[in-house]
Amino acid sequence: MTLVGVLGGRGSASVDARGAVQVDRVGWTLDWWIGADDRWHVPADEAAVRQALVADAPITRTAMRVPGGDAVECVYGVAVPEPIAVVEIENASPTPFVVALAVRGARQLAVDGTTVLLDGRRALTTGRAPSRWALSTDGSARRVVTTGAASSGPLPPRFDRAARLEAALLYPVVHRGTFRAAVALGGDVPHGLDLSTLRSAEDAARGWSARLDRAMRVELPDRPLQSSVRAAEAEVLLAAQAGNPSGAVVAALEDWGFDAEARAAWGRLNRRERRRAATRAGPGADWASARDERDAAAFLLAVRDLLVHETDEGFALLAWWPREWRGLGLEVHDAPTRRGPVSYALRWHGDRAAVLWDVPPGSRVRMPGLDPSWSSDDATGEALLAPSPATG
Repeated sequence: MTLVGVLGGRGSASVDARGAVQVDRVGWTLDWWIGADDRWHVPADEAAVRQALVADAPITRTAMRVPGGDAVECVYGVAVPEPIAVVEIENASPTPFVVALAVRGARQLAVDGTTVLLDGRRALTTGRAPSRWALSTDGSARRVVTTGAASSGPLPPRFDRAARLEAALLYPVVHRGTFRAAVALGGDVPHGLDLSTLRSAEDAARGWSARLDRAMRVELPDRPLQSSVRAAEAEVLLAAQAGNPSGAVVAALEDWGFDAEARAAWGRLNRRERRRAATRAGPGADWASARDERDAAAFLLAVRDLLVHETDEGFALLAWWPREWRGLGLEVHDAPTRRGPVSYALRWHGDRAAVLWDVPPGSRVRMPGLDPSWSSDDATGEALLAPSPATG
């Protein structure tokens, strides 16, 4: 699941690996199906579905094969000024197809022109009214759509106390065209929202990049790890806006230099989570496992502790060194610590690592993962470390 939303706004949504959207604190989900020339394609059932983030930001891009190309869904948050999630579906194929927006799990549903009301709220809006639709309480809406039996004309309001409503709303999309919808995250979709004026996914990604660059910056030798760090930073920033954030989220924000967000989230922690926020994993924490488990806060805490670990006398930089990084460079800029900011860079000369550092005065610097015998009490300097085998 990928968390999407906007900074400074209440509400978020999670996007699963197949592009289904679950808005925080609501009971319904939004899925997408594609009616192509050959058949209906449902991402949850298709093998040829790929998902990636746009520029490592909380912006999902989910591509599904259809005849001659792809159907590509992109989901990201914008503020208008209330936060919404933009759902774009691009027809990257040479022939028209039909998009079905499938809503499941609502108790109450009504369609007012281009707006869909779910459980009494203006939850979804599109640029045009649906051309056809299917509605059920027994899970049959998909069968109705895929057999070509969808209805046309006005969709009557429906209520189901057990929240079993399933509606599929159909919208034709020309070849190389793009369909857009807006999903409310914290309140209601604004009246008269012009979807064509909303910022693009690329603009949203640039905004996220600028925000992340204001805190601690790292240049890691592992490109997938670098991407995971950026994505995790965005995720904890969004998670910190929840009404009850975890202590680990606040600790990660502090360790990576998101001071204002950490202070704001700290005020919403209970006593137990404040104790958790004060703990750290210690040198050599398993960041690989945290990444595999999609625990963004634990992952950031472990990576930060590998890069800069505070000790009573100063700093242990690179408590261990993964074997696959041997010969590759690394940079850390403005890591926040209790003593002050820490920066350093690592370069290689043959089998020997060279380090340049800038730390607060009165701190001892060590690099136990590369040369356990080396240390320095200088605030700034450079040194060529002794050759030693990688420890990771």
